[in-house]
Amino acid sequence: MLKKYNVITVVIPCFNDGHYLSDAVESVLQCSNVKIEVIIVNDGSNDSFTISVLNKFHEEGIMVINQPNQGLGSARNTGIKKSTYDIILPLDADNRIIPSYITKGLYFLKAQKCDIVYGSPEFFGENISSRKFQTRTFGGSDLLYGNYIDACAIFKKSVWEKVGGYDEKMPYQGYEDWDFWLRCFFHDYRFQFINERSFYYRISSHSMIGKSGAEVFEETRNYLFLKYKNQIIKRFNQSYVYESMYINDHAKPLRSSLKYFAKFLKNWIGFR
Repeated sequence: MLKKYNVITVVIPCFNDGHYLSDAVESVLQCSNVKIEVIIVNDGSNDSFTISVLNKFHEEGIMVINQPNQGLGSARNTGIKKSTYDIILPLDADNRIIPSYITKGLYFLKAQKCDIVYGSPEFFGENISSRKFQTRTFGGSDLLYGNYIDACAIFKKSVWEKVGGYDEKMPYQGYEDWDFWLRCFFHDYRFQFINERSFYYRISSHSMIGKSGAEVFEETRNYLFLKYKNQIIKRFNQSYVYESMYINDHAKPLRSSLKYFAKFLKNWIGFR
């Protein structure tokens, strides 16, 4: 493994997650044969237990960055800006990684010459049967309809720099990763899926997106459409969605294009 692919920075945003943070950090440090930089971003925690845990990690030599509470996007951006290494892995403070995920992710970045590697979560905690999030092999057009890549992915720092980092003004917490992956897709970065359990995702009443419902999802999707409408229209014309519709009505191409694009918009953001 080349030196570039033998080091990684793990960025852990933390807001009052002291009861879980030690498990998250320990899961990272269990990874062998890789040099790991851990950066914890204290996003305005205000409970005494979390602050004591953060102080302990600081005393042990782990970088802890303090900032006012600004949300996940800002916390991840802050940590990545301070990172020493060129490969990044965001990890939520209440989750844990499987150590082999880092090793395999770094291998795929090199061997497959890709830019982003992601794996599958194993849900644990409260009411895990309600989770509908399922990862799968990358298909950019599918990403237009909904996110299937968790934030816990391994990617090159240059990708983050090129697309402009995480959106710090998302209307709802927990969808920053969807926005980020869309921009990576629009920039033609290469995704690689590891089809195996790669990290543990905690479901609880305090989970990052545990309370998000259909209305929140629709409002977020509308926000993304308005933000990226030109790119979405361009990708629609290139996508298998367009091709599969068009081939069945090719006798009248212009009419077909307009009709199915209208159908696409209706399905995507509920246009009437």
